[in-house]
Amino acid sequence: MIGVINTIVAVVILATATSLSAETLSLPAFRIDLPDGWEYRAESRADSGVDNSSGQDRQVVLTLRHPDGVRSLKLLSFDAPDVVGANTLRNMTNVDASTPLTWQHWGDFSGYQYDYLERDSCFRQWWLVHEQTLLFITYQGNPGSKASDTVDIDTLIRSLTAINPPPE
Repeated sequence: MIGVINTIVAVVILATATSLSAETLSLPAFRIDLPDGWEYRAESRADSGVDNSSGQDRQVVLTLRHPDGVRSLKLLSFDAPDVVGANTLRNMTNVDASTPLTWQHWGDFSGYQYDYLERDSCFRQWWLVHEQTLLFITYQGNPGSKASDTVDIDTLIRSLTAINPPPE
């Protein structure tokens, strides 16, 4: 009995500590854990000016901003008519076909990630898929903080959890 009580207390403490350090943002197609202080803005596809003639309401544009105002992450979600495979997703990237990209897992999603520098910013892009849900993600940051940003951003992207659509 004491072991059960200790386990329950440990779970409550862990849940409380987790809730103090991050906010979980739930959108129609996915959930993501936001670090403390990050701000966000979510728009439905209709609000963003992108054609949503399919009538799907799971399409979102999510913009996340670090408290320093310099670093930002933009996520675009789309529903594909069929399950998207690795070759199809690779063809959707804007990376030259001669550049090797490795298939990786990020939370419930899988796909490709690519880093590059442009002007005075470093960029990371992801093209991710979970069944029929596509996520296109772009991170922009300061090249001077790239090493510490990589760990923080990787943790954020690995927190992605797919939300399956309700049965029709």
